[in-house]
Amino acid sequence: MIRSCLPHFLEIHKTMLLQMQIPKRINYRLIQSLHHSKVGIQAPTFGRETDDPFYVDVPKPRRRKSDRKPYPTPMKVLIRKAREEKELRKAHPCRLLEHPPDDDLLIHELISVAYQVYRTRESLLVGIPKLIQFIPVLRCRFCFEVHTGPVGHQIRTCNGPKSGLRRAMHVWRKGDVQDVIHFPKCYHNYDRVGKPRAVHNERYTVQCIPAVVELCIQAGVDLV
Repeated sequence: MIRSCLPHFLEIHKTMLLQMQIPKRINYRLIQSLHHSKVGIQAPTFGRETDDPFYVDVPKPRRRKSDRKPYPTPMKVLIRKAREEKELRKAHPCRLLEHPPDDDLLIHELISVAYQVYRTRESLLVGIPKLIQFIPVLRCRFCFEVHTGPVGHQIRTCNGPKSGLRRAMHVWRKGDVQDVIHFPKCYHNYDRVGKPRAVHNERYTVQCIPAVVELCIQAGVDLV
């Protein structure tokens, strides 16, 4: 009985194996057919090697690892322009205070405001010393605390050097105009169109003036 059924089981086993191998064969044949169909298709070349305008702006891939991305402007051109600008600055050094900008760069409604601000600053610098002569101003020796009056307060808010040893107590001294009102300074921009900023080598030639005065000059105040 077993011998008579053995061939039948072998045939069933072979058919099952064939059914399991059919998808692999189909997949392999599909892959081979797709591969042979793609052999004839040429991929588009990038950069200057193609005439297709669609790929003109696409950069070419690097052929070697040592290749670097080129500069938009060649380095030699940048160095030459920098040397020319340096020679031009040496030939035409800046003056301390230039004329105000041309009318095309000014807002005419702000010119009167700029003159008013400048005159207010001048009157402020003249009036504060007169007030300090009669109303004393005190300034802490170790921090920026200011007190108006003959005797300083005892509020422990000092954050200067070694304030922990003094338990944050202030050490008062006599103040002056700079302690009451302080105008930060900035470098004068003598040509904000042709040369909008000063370089490091001009730190001793360009004058440093109060920022309020520079603001008034840029707005149209003529100090010459």
